[in-house]
Amino acid sequence: MKVANIKAVSLGLEGGIAKDVVGELESKGVSCTWMDIGKPDFDRTVIDWRFVLSGAHWLILEMSSFGKKEALASTVGAAMVFAELEGAKTALVVDENSKMDADRAWGSIVERIRQIGFISMSATGRAKIASMEKVDHKEIGGLLRLRGLVSVVAMMDEQSQVVEIHHNLGIETGSTTAKSLKSMTAGMLSGLPSSKYSSEGVRSSAGIY
Repeated sequence: MKVANIKAVSLGLEGGIAKDVVGELESKGVSCTWMDIGKPDFDRTVIDWRFVLSGAHWLILEMSSFGKKEALASTVGAAMVFAELEGAKTALVVDENSKMDADRAWGSIVERIRQIGFISMSATGRAKIASMEKVDHKEIGGLLRLRGLVSVVAMMDEQSQVVEIHHNLGIETGSTTAKSLKSMTAGMLSGLPSSKYSSEGVRSSAGIY
């Protein structure tokens, strides 16, 4: 599958990482639709989710959307339901927005974890999730992959550019050519559909060398 044939839909907040990922995807030729669900006049009741998500490979969300107003959490939850019905995989980026209620956000995500096919996070995000789950940070990849049944869990230390990816066929680790979490995430979302999620495809999409 060519990158140009991939379609992604994303919901997030202005200035958030979901929009940054969309920008990276568009630079790769991916067809993207982004919605600012934080706008005062945003009305989820008038959105035809089936139409918006028709033919989409990914629904891209950010953790902070679950940890702000209840209306935002309800909106992304509704989008996840329709994404599942339309065959789109939900991708979640664990951002570090200081204004969100992280515990409430993660609790809401855990309730929907079986609907999520891809999760990416930085080293800081990994530590935050580990703290809330009360486990060592080294256990997060396996925990989400095996207990949450998330197909791909990608974690990146942005300072060292080292990544660790848990997926259906095993674990990939190494240095990446990606300069940031948003660029690695975009690379994986654009590359995974055509890679058949093979070990080689996962490594290539993440820029591991």
